[in-house]
Amino acid sequence: MTSQLREERVQELCESAYGMLKESHGALHELKGLVDRLHTGYLQQQKTPDFDTISAIKLTTDRMYGELERYLRPECDPDSAYDAAMTEKP
Repeated sequence: MTSQLREERVQELCESAYGMLKESHGALHELKGLVDRLHTGYLQQQKTPDFDTISAIKLTTDRMYGELERYLRPECDPDSAYDAAMTEKP
């Protein structure tokens, strides 16, 4: 691999990592807002949370976890990737 190709690959990885970080931050911000609303509503009204709020929290958490899992799994567990999808071989 030439130096220029390596630099291009690093740039692509940086852009990918930045995109994932930005998406994760947005999802965490959304999740924090949902949990804050749930907490405030419970404290003010002393009632149990409604199903819609709990469902929104679960869907947001599932979506965020799924996106991070797809992005991070090859990094954390390289054996989980298909051979054709692996970028480099030792």
